[in-house]
Amino acid sequence: MTEQPDSPPATDAGSTAPAGAGLSDDQLQKEVTGQTDSNLEVEETFARESEGAATETEAAKATADELR
Repeated sequence: MTEQPDSPPATDAGSTAPAGAGLSDDQLQKEVTGQTDSNLEVEETFARESEGAATETEAAKATADELR
């Protein structure tokens, strides 16, 4: 690995702020609208397979919508 020359920090010391600082609740809500937690996207699958994963045969019998 080659040594990189010293580079300046990404921000000046003390110039960082917490995420969302200076934004209203409405602005924050607009920012995250439409973003879905990936765990929620597969929640039905987790519930359906909580007592064991579907076998290949069961998966082959299922429709595409049932496997989502």
